[in-house]
Amino acid sequence: MAYGDQTITLNLGHPTPATLAQWVSRHNDTVPAWLITAYNPGGEVASDADNHAREHALAQLLERNELRCLRAVNRDTGGNWPNEPGWLVAGLEEGMARSLGRRFGQAAIVSVQVQSVDLIWIDAD
Repeated sequence: MAYGDQTITLNLGHPTPATLAQWVSRHNDTVPAWLITAYNPGGEVASDADNHAREHALAQLLERNELRCLRAVNRDTGGNWPNEPGWLVAGLEEGMARSLGRRFGQAAIVSVQVQSVDLIWIDAD
């Protein structure tokens, strides 16, 4: 994830790096920030053209709603899944974040709290 001129790596189930924790605290009050992508809906690898179109639609939606965002890239450290550009979005309640992920066909989103980074299954209760 890019924050200013820094690249920040998030790892699921680990503490949030201090610099990003400060950003989350400053922009989100008591709710997490949400890492959301529009790439590869339904867990199926989509074409570059489809992924780019979906990412553009997500970016426009975030801009129209004037949400604070940071560019991000989801990376599989094992190299078994393609990189998925996305956004870290501040100011969304969990239900809104789930709805946004669902709108773009995602099975999960990532919760980035001041203390931790966690995978959240969209349709789990």
